[in-house]
Amino acid sequence: MPLELGLFLGAQHFGDAKQRRKICLVLDREPYRYQKFCSDIAGQDPEAHGGDPHRAIGLVRDWLQSHATVRMPSGSVIVGRYELFQQQLPWMCRLARLRVAELTFNDFVYLVSVWLRANENSP
Repeated sequence: MPLELGLFLGAQHFGDAKQRRKICLVLDREPYRYQKFCSDIAGQDPEAHGGDPHRAIGLVRDWLQSHATVRMPSGSVIVGRYELFQQQLPWMCRLARLRVAELTFNDFVYLVSVWLRANENSP
């Protein structure tokens, strides 16, 4: 999403004080791939995840933790919970009379929130 990133960075650079306080994490599949389509991304340090959701989760967790005021579980713990949710998703869909392949964003968010409430104390 080079256009959206450019808009964000422009607002951050030229915007008011509120816009200048914003921060972002840039992820991509491959290291330095962004140089093919982003001519000026100075000041950013994109992280490559190699198309691996587990790596992406770890990168996002670590970035969030570096800006958080509360402690977060490690990336591997979050990945474990993500995998457990993914395993239970088909069952949850059957109960809700939904199909995984046809979930809307709102359906998915609803199922995630239900799952999180039911599993808030699990590792």
